[in-house]
Amino acid sequence: MAVRAHTSGRSTEGVANVAAQLIGWPDLALKRTRRGLGFRASGREIVRMPGDHTAELLLTTDVIDRWARVLTDCRRVTPGSTAGWVTMTIDGRADAELFLSLVSVAIKVNQTAR
Repeated sequence: MAVRAHTSGRSTEGVANVAAQLIGWPDLALKRTRRGLGFRASGREIVRMPGDHTAELLLTTDVIDRWARVLTDCRRVTPGSTAGWVTMTIDGRADAELFLSLVSVAIKVNQTAR
């Protein structure tokens, strides 16, 4: 499943702003790749930021299955490119706050998944 916002205009609340906030999180390590920025937690990649307004997040299939209805109802969720991943278009403050909240969940579930 993936997270995708449906808004018409772009704002400055994109991936760069979110990445700047995530850099200060002690549980995350920044990794630059050919495809953009990434963040690792407990040695595992959990965030990918391939575009200015697109980010991917490893929530795990268990969390996605458990939250499927809520994620789908918020109209921001679509399947990710790989099982356990979601994709989110970050267009505004609410999207950024949602993504940051989901990163917190991803950190927690990926620590216990190992």
